[in-house]
Parts: sequence; C-alpha cells; structure tokens
Amino acid sequence: MSHVGALGAAALLVLALSACTGGPPAPAPPSVAASAAAVSLETGTDVGNGRPAVSHDGLMVRRRTVIAVHPAPGADLGAARARLEQAATAGGVVLSDISPDVLEPAILEHMSPEVIVALPPGSTSSDAEKLAGLAFGAEGSYPGVEHVHVALVLVHDLRFTVAAADPAALAKSIAEEGILSDALGNYATVLDNGALTVSYTGPLLSDALVESVRNGMARGAGVDPANVALAPRSDTGEGVDLSLEPGPALEPAPSPEDNGGQSHGAGQDDPAGHHTGSDDSGH
Repeated sequence: MSHVGALGAAALLVLALSACTGGPPAPAPPSVAASAAAVSLETGTDVGNGRPAVSHDGLMVRRRTVIAVHPAPGADLGAARARLEQAATAGGVVLSDISPDVLEPAILEHMSPEVIVALPPGSTSSDAEKLAGLAFGAEGSYPGVEHVHVALVLVHDLRFTVAAADPAALAKSIAEEGILSDALGNYATVLDNGALTVSYTGPLLSDALVESVRNGMARGAGVDPANVALAPRSDTGEGVDLSLEPGPALEPAPSPEDNGGQSHGAGQDDPAGHHTGSDDSGH
C-alpha cells in the first residue's frame, strides 16, 4: 500500500550534465496523439545556487536522465506532457515526475520547465532524445514546443524506515502535519510488517534536511531519531561518489561581445537549429 505525498514549497539546484534538442519539433504520429494531462511536480526544500552539504552518497545518489520541455508561449502543457507519456508507453518506457530543481542553475536561468519527466534508471541521453523525437517529431513544425532539454542529473534515492505499532496511523499523522511534504516534496510510503517506509527520489538533500526528516518521523513514532533507518532506495546498480563530481555549472555573466539578441541567454543557435552554449554544453 502506498501513496504520494503533497508538494513542498522550495527548491534545490544540483548538478546536471545537460544537452538540448533543438527547435520546435514536428507533429507526432497518430499513435502519439495529444490529450490533456496534468503535470504533477515534486520540489525539494534546500535553497541555493550550488550543491548542499551531502555525506549520504554512494548508492543513495544516482544519475537519472530527464527531459525538460521548453514550451512555446501559450502552449497547452497538458498536451505536451501527454505526447511524452504516449510515446513512452508505446516504447515500453515508464516516465516519472521529477522536480525541475534537479536541473543545473544555467538551465533554470534559461527556463523554468513546467513539463519535466525522468526516464527509468539506466536510460541514456540518446534514449531521451529518441523519445522526445517520437513525441514531438522532427524539428521545426510542432507549435507547442520551442525546444527540449535532455539532461543527466544527480538525484537522491533514499529510503527511511521506522518501526510503528500502527504504520497507517503514523503515515496519516505525518501527512496531516506536513512533516515530510515540507522537507521532501513528493514521496511514497509503504506500510508493512509493523514499519513505515518512506521512499524519496528527487533533488539532493543536505545532511541537515535528511536529519529533519528522520526527526519528524521519529517524533511521530515516539522513538529516537537514531531508530529511523536511512538506506538507499535500491541496493543494486551504480551509485555516485560526490567528492569526485564537479560542481554545478553556473550561468556566466554576459559580456559586451555576447550576442544580446539571442533569446536563450548566453547560448546560441547553431546552423542546425540546436541550442548551444554554457547551459547546453553536452549536446
């Protein structure tokens, strides 16, 4: 039994190795016809322009590939999301909501995406670009999208577990108090064998924020915070050593030599119509 928690209210900017597929794509094939769909985004609550102090890494930190849609003015965001979902379903790919705050500051300076999805673990940038192409077609004719950013980002992939005599009552109490929604944004709960498990995948959390989650769960359960176990959401796959990772790329200040007429900040359009520059250096 599980449910997804409410949205939090703040944001954390973390590392993204980004790329961008250029131009407004063409109409999708009939199998990817658009239909209205609401977009539910999760938000972390650490605020800042860089990576927080994080010691919980290794298998607790993962690389995920995301697609962020930069819509055209007045575009139907539900239709854009539906096209991605339908293309993913046709290809047997399960998309999940992710906070835009997993994107690097340079991209967020360029746009604040209201449509952003994460591909399954292990997916590559090529997989994401192919999916975007299936959803929106070739460049140049789909009016709802200016372009699409494909990014490889770092996320926390955590599991918090605490023993509870009545896990369902504890989960309800935590949800009503907003302990975890304030700290995590979206999360999932599992009630099993006298324990409450909270799973989270999203922007990197500082050590202080992780401890606030443990304290909140412990308070609700009437136990010491040390009794709230913290573990990777999955024990398989490849984790990340954050001490070896470069810091987030920041948007450079414009210089007089920059082309002030470009609509994408420091980036420029290449002859093929792809967006390039410091915020999209991987494409």
